[in-house]
Amino acid sequence: MFIKFGIITGIIILGGMVFSTEIYNLFPATSATTVDSLKNDVTNLGSKASDSIEKRIDESIDTIVDKTSNTINNEIIEAGDKITTKISVAKESSQEIINEEISNFDLIESIQNIFSIN
Repeated sequence: MFIKFGIITGIIILGGMVFSTEIYNLFPATSATTVDSLKNDVTNLGSKASDSIEKRIDESIDTIVDKTSNTINNEIIEAGDKITTKISVAKESSQEIINEEISNFDLIESIQNIFSIN
């Protein structure tokens, strides 16, 4: 089957090569149009392929930048929340300690301790 197909294809190609000038003389516009059409198709295919590759690269870069930016923002927000929480805890415990010390402070006893002789 492939042998028959190869022989037929070879005959057609050989006939086209041998009678190419006659074919061009009979169909000059068709031959020129076909060659130009093939050139345009190859050019269009190349430009479409490069445009597609550029678009995919741009989309990949945009995706990477967005994911990185979101990750960094989330980490900064989490760190800020932790710091805020720790500051609030320290403030509350400091206020409790100061309130305890003030409530336990006895002014008269402190004055007596200052002027007493040990």
